[in-house]
Amino acid sequence: MSRTSDLTDALKRVLKQAGLTYADAARHLDLSEASVKRLFKEQSFSVERMESLCELAGADLLELVRSVDDEKERTLELPEEAERELADNLPLFIAAICVLNRYRFEDVLASYKIDRLELQRIFARLDRLGIIELLPENRYRLRVSRGFRWRRNGPIERFFIQSVLSSFLDRKLVRTEDSFRFAWGTVSTTTAQRTLDRLRRLYDDFNEAADADAQLPLSQRTGAGLLLAFRNEWEPEDMRALKERDAQ
Repeated sequence: MSRTSDLTDALKRVLKQAGLTYADAARHLDLSEASVKRLFKEQSFSVERMESLCELAGADLLELVRSVDDEKERTLELPEEAERELADNLPLFIAAICVLNRYRFEDVLASYKIDRLELQRIFARLDRLGIIELLPENRYRLRVSRGFRWRRNGPIERFFIQSVLSSFLDRKLVRTEDSFRFAWGTVSTTTAQRTLDRLRRLYDDFNEAADADAQLPLSQRTGAGLLLAFRNEWEPEDMRALKERDAQ
């Protein structure tokens, strides 16, 4: 990703965190909303316009540039042994999830049955694992990227599939405000690619919104899970087995 693209994405996050829309940006720049959307899509902001939008959001362009440089130095993925340690230690894993969601030390303490001394040791371990940089008075700075992800088929992903997925998908626990849908059909290559693109955008939108909401007090947030899955060239095993037998 180019530096211009990184800066444009960072500007978009700053505006979203300030609760500003494309329409707000358009009014501030004296442009149409369509023109502003095109500027973001084409990543063609002048320095003056970018600086003006930073001021609108109560931010500083120089700090925005520094944040982009800082982001490039952050961890995108943990080593497998670090993930394995998290998967094998539930309190450590809970604390890792909490800091990734910007919980303060006191928030974690109030939310889970972990005593203060143990939690201090856990935070120190998260520091050694490279997830946070521990600061005085139990404060911390995240050392992982905004695009941080668990390893594909790594210890955390396997832990989720083996220990969490069945509970997540349990229809008896689904409430009216939850959403659970399953669709299966035969589609063209174009439809398959378009579906994947939409899922990736939804995933990015959810993470960006969660990142913005992390600035809110914990009392104004609630835990939420988003599971996205798309399998191309797939059908239920029983159906595939029957097809293969008939073809012989």
